[in-house]
Amino acid sequence: MRHNGVQVAHLAEAALRHAVPFRKALRRLKRRLRPYDDNASNSHYCITNGLEQITALRDAGFDVRGKSVLEFGTGWLPLIPLLFHLAGAARLTLTDIDRLMDDQTIARARAIVRGRMDDIAAALDQPQDALLARLDVPMAYDYLVPWDAAAHPAESVDLVISRATFEHVPEAQIAFFLRQFHRILRPGGMTTHLVDNSDHWQHRDPALSRINFLRFEDGDPVWKLGQFNPQAFQNRLRHDDYIRLLEAGGFELRAALGEPDAKCLADLATLPLAARFRGRPPRDLAVLISLFVARKPA
Repeated sequence: MRHNGVQVAHLAEAALRHAVPFRKALRRLKRRLRPYDDNASNSHYCITNGLEQITALRDAGFDVRGKSVLEFGTGWLPLIPLLFHLAGAARLTLTDIDRLMDDQTIARARAIVRGRMDDIAAALDQPQDALLARLDVPMAYDYLVPWDAAAHPAESVDLVISRATFEHVPEAQIAFFLRQFHRILRPGGMTTHLVDNSDHWQHRDPALSRINFLRFEDGDPVWKLGQFNPQAFQNRLRHDDYIRLLEAGGFELRAALGEPDAKCLADLATLPLAARFRGRPPRDLAVLISLFVARKPA
């Protein structure tokens, strides 16, 4: 059965996975029996995104070398931390709500990074031999799970980063975390966030518009079912919403990169929008990938 174009059975499946008793213990057992298997195209896209973030920071006048970096929402594969390690970060703090990363996923991330060394060397403007040697040096990091943002020491890091994480966090919590990022950053520190604004249900069903989820009212039972599993939650915030949140958090915006997708602009001509999205500029609704760089005033 479909509702607003979405297969309801897929949403129910995700909700049931979250409701399974002892799911964390079962996940650990599954990992012992079958190591984590990443999606190769997603992993390579992550490398591309991470290099875009490093380039955007450099364009904003921030040099990663010798800096302490905190990643918000590391996930399974520490691809982004490894890129910042190669870029010269002195120490990394990796955070999450569940312990997903392990020795196997770290080894897999290293293999993926090694396979993209041509692109990485070009983006970082460093010799491949030097980067390969640094890749073999253990990454200096702390892994904080679950992370208590409010307890993290003030003015203790130079850079806070995230990639494809914010879209899974409710707006009020994003505002809270941005206040915490501001607190834990040293004066003049930076934060960069790459956000996937697309409908993640479309990733499984390519027949849908990449902004199909803008059709659902917040109270729609099918929409609420799809948000039951926190790992499947989508806040549906748009590009301009994140600009507002960053500025409200006390940050000076240095870059807000994101172009409207042409196909999504065409879809908006016929897509019936939920009330909260009606009247908003189509170009804002159609931005699928946002990249933000912001600075804590010195």
